[in-house]
Amino acid sequence: MGGLNRIDRRKGKNIVPPRSGVGNEILTILEDQQGNLFCGTFHHGLQRIDRETGEVSQYVPSVPSNATDPIMQMIYDHAGNLWAAIYGGVGRFDPKTGRFVMYTPENQNTIQYQKINEDREGYLWLGAQTGLHRFDPRTGKFKIYEHHPEDPASLSDNRVNSVTFDHRGTLWVGTQDGLGRFDRQTGTFKNYYEKDGLAGDVVSCIQEDKRGVLWMGTNNGLSAFDPQLHSFQNFSAADGISGQDLTGWGACNQSSSGEMFFGGFSGATAFFPGKIANSSFVPRTVLTDFRLFGNPVSIGADSPLKQSVTRTKSITLRHQQNIFSIEFSALSFFNAQTNRYRYRLDGLDHDWHEVGGDQRTASYTTLPAATYTFEVQGATARGPWSEPGATLRIEILPAWYQTLWFRALCVAAFVAVLWSGYILRLRQFQHEFHAALEARVDERTRIARELHDTLLQSFNGLLLRFQAALNLLPGRAEEAKERLESAIEQASEAITEGRDAVHELRSGTLSAVNLGQAISNFGKELLGGPSTEPSPDLRVQVEGTPQPLNPIVRDEVYRIGIEALRNAVRHAKARQIEVELQYLEHQLRLRIRDDGKGIDQNILGRGRVVGHWGLYGMRERATLIGANFEVWSQLGSGTEIELTIPAASAYAESPASPFNVLSRLWRSQIHE
Repeated sequence: MGGLNRIDRRKGKNIVPPRSGVGNEILTILEDQQGNLFCGTFHHGLQRIDRETGEVSQYVPSVPSNATDPIMQMIYDHAGNLWAAIYGGVGRFDPKTGRFVMYTPENQNTIQYQKINEDREGYLWLGAQTGLHRFDPRTGKFKIYEHHPEDPASLSDNRVNSVTFDHRGTLWVGTQDGLGRFDRQTGTFKNYYEKDGLAGDVVSCIQEDKRGVLWMGTNNGLSAFDPQLHSFQNFSAADGISGQDLTGWGACNQSSSGEMFFGGFSGATAFFPGKIANSSFVPRTVLTDFRLFGNPVSIGADSPLKQSVTRTKSITLRHQQNIFSIEFSALSFFNAQTNRYRYRLDGLDHDWHEVGGDQRTASYTTLPAATYTFEVQGATARGPWSEPGATLRIEILPAWYQTLWFRALCVAAFVAVLWSGYILRLRQFQHEFHAALEARVDERTRIARELHDTLLQSFNGLLLRFQAALNLLPGRAEEAKERLESAIEQASEAITEGRDAVHELRSGTLSAVNLGQAISNFGKELLGGPSTEPSPDLRVQVEGTPQPLNPIVRDEVYRIGIEALRNAVRHAKARQIEVELQYLEHQLRLRIRDDGKGIDQNILGRGRVVGHWGLYGMRERATLIGANFEVWSQLGSGTEIELTIPAASAYAESPASPFNVLSRLWRSQIHE
């Protein structure tokens, strides 16, 4: 509230005589159609004002006003009717009776209207303590728009301080919490707050200038809003306004010349919006502080800062020092609190962060190792940005496990593992291939040995018998006939032996159980055949207790033994042959001696006689079962062979015994 004032603009003085008006009760002033000045008061209704003396009197003489509640604002509608926003309802003044006809919404026990305005369609829009009310004078109906906290598109606050229409007919509402633009089509509001650039959230009075810019008083200075750009320019006491708080009773007006007037708790401010020039001053922006984990960084040899941060162009941090803040300032002290700043960290931020003069610190946390550039620019309230501003290159070193050499080492190790795996797999393929190839060769060799030891030897014996029979012809025909019959019988046996050999190739074992007896039986059969030469003396001796043998070992030892007997009889022409088979605790030993013609040392060195495979085959069989095979011989002095097999390989044990397990492991290593 306030009394009546009349200002002489040339002298800057109030020229209304003292004790004029109605004290401090004048709330709104209006000029009627006859040029009379009248006002709405707090408790005295409508009062006429004498322009010359400032004296007030009853607006309608001899008719007391019925509006004893505060008359907050008055307007004339398009039809010339006087309407007033009153604590208690909206009133239409009846000049005939000098009284107000009151209208109030239903279910509103107490209504306090503060602002009133008319739109192009003739609706009255009223700012109240309970929202924005639309009143239709034709029907007397109200429509109320309220604030709903859960709906951001509702009215920003239920206390409406200002209702204004711009030149396009758009309704703008100033509330106790922001500025709102009303959308008639959807019945929703687009709200703007201090965080959007508004000087203060409490908006009291709104005026539109000739350019379409909205000027409004707030609780924190004056704001100019461009609806096209959706941007604010703010003015404070440092720019010349009377004070920061321009709310109060929402006093503002615009003259016919475009001059605007805003009243506040510290006085009134008058200006022409078109004559306000933006400052072209560009302040220098500097860095003023650098902090790690919230603590100031001192300058020193062991510190990231070697000199003042204001003069520092580059800084290097360890990977643990990735939480820091930078403080900055614009060197403009005209009105430091209205300075503006924008900053970004190149390498992290894509857009500028714009802040006010009270937020001069940029903070960053847990940044990854990289090289960044901090950029900050300052400006006055309405001046241009100080490009390029202040910059600081910041390098955060990687941890040892983040370095390029470590990553390269990991890649190299990974490649090495892959390559090793590839090589191992390739060797495995090679081993499998060679094993398969060796198995095929071994099988062919085995078949060759079996054929050599069975069919070929039998056929060789047949040839000798045929040759003996041939030598008896024609003189000794009967004897030759006997020899041929014996040869035929031996051929039949050779066929049987071949069949048995094929069976043994498939089954892999002989049916003999007693190895010594089997060798003795073969020797008797070998020496029992017809021959023109005397048969050698054969002696087979078994030492130790015979034990069950590994079937494979038994068969191979048997084959080696009978091959040695054949060689002694057919090639060495021996007269005495001794066979010793020893069942020892740690090994099985087979020793065969003869007194034949012996073997040349050169042949022993080569391992075989060209075209003969007996000696070579015996060595192969010995190697197959992990045995040690030795041959001692000299020309004219006979031959001795010795075959020794470890007990673990030779003797058959129970499958569950630990000794058998170790035996199998040892034999598997020997075979590999």
